[in-house]
Amino acid sequence: MPEPLHPPLPRARHGGPDGQAAQLDFSVNANPYGPNPLLLRALRSADHAEYPDPSYLALRSALADWHGVGAEQVVPAVGASELLHRVVRAYVEPGDRVLSVLAPFGEFGRAAALARAELAVVTLPDAADAVQPGVKLVYLGHPHNPSGRRLTSAALATLAHACQQADALLVLDLAYAPFLPGCPAFADLPAALHLYSPGKAHGLVGARPAYALAPAGVAAALHNLAPAWVLPAGTAALLEALPRAQAYLAATLPLVARHAADLAHALSEVGTVEHHGAPYLLLEVGNAARVAGELLSQGLRVRDCASYGLPEQLRLSARLPPDNARLVAVLRQTLNHG
Repeated sequence: MPEPLHPPLPRARHGGPDGQAAQLDFSVNANPYGPNPLLLRALRSADHAEYPDPSYLALRSALADWHGVGAEQVVPAVGASELLHRVVRAYVEPGDRVLSVLAPFGEFGRAAALARAELAVVTLPDAADAVQPGVKLVYLGHPHNPSGRRLTSAALATLAHACQQADALLVLDLAYAPFLPGCPAFADLPAALHLYSPGKAHGLVGARPAYALAPAGVAAALHNLAPAWVLPAGTAALLEALPRAQAYLAATLPLVARHAADLAHALSEVGTVEHHGAPYLLLEVGNAARVAGELLSQGLRVRDCASYGLPEQLRLSARLPPDNARLVAVLRQTLNHG
C-alpha cells in the first residue's frame, strides 16, 4: 500500500458533545434562543428527494444581492472548518509561512499542520508588523475565539493593507461578529476572505451553514477544490433564506449580550474574568481540565482552553439566566472546595 501524503494528526478540539452526557452545555458559542424558526422551516421544507443545483446559483445570488457583491464571489460550504481546509489547500505548500493573530481556531491550525506549513502566532498590537513578504495566509478571528478580543477598525484596515503589500491573503473569520456591533462589511476590506458561520447567531450549528465572500479569483480557487454537491439541500435552503431571517437576530442578540454581561459580572466574584461583549468569556480557575471534569460530573459541560495555550482558563458561553445561575453556583462550590 502507498504511504499517505499527510501525517496522521489528532482532531482539533471543539465544544459540544464528546460521548459524555451533560444536562447543560456551556461549551458551544451559539444563540441560546435558537433555532431561528424561519431558517428551521427552510431547512425542513427543502426537497431532499432530488439532487440540489450543483452550482447553488439561487443561494449564491441571494447572498450576493444581500452583501452587494457578485454571485461569483460567494462560496457556500458545510461548516467554516471545511472552507478553512480548502483555503489552506489552495494557497499553502510545505514550508510556507502562515500567521494567526492570537491562537488560531483549531481547524485552521490543523489545516496548516496537514499542509506542513510553518504557523506563527502573533499578538494584536504586532499583527500588521508581522506580515512580511513570504507569508501566504494571515488568519484573524474577529472577535477572537476564545478571548473575544478584536481589532479597532483602523487597526484592521492597517492589517489588511499590510497583507496586500506582502501579497498575503487575509482570512477574516466572522463566526461571532453578528453578536457585536460594527461587523466589518466586505466593501470595507474587499481583498480579504470573509468567512461566515451563521449557525452560531441563529442557533442552528447542527445544520453547519457557512459561506465565504472573497475576491473573484480567490472564490474560484475555493470552488475548484469543492466536490460535487458540496451542500445538502437543507443547508442550501437555509443559506438562501438567510437574508430574510435577520429579525430574529434583532430580537434575540441584545438579550444574549445582556445574559453574557450578567454572567461575567457574577463570575467576577468567583475568579478573574475576561469578557469583551461576545456571548462567551474566559474564567481563570487554575487547573481548567480538572475543573471542567468536575463540572461534567455534575452535568455541566464547559470548554477548557489548553488547546489555545490557556490551561488555566475555561471558556463559558452564556445560556438563559436560570442555567447561568446554576453554572455560577456549581462553579463557586467547586472552586471553594478545590
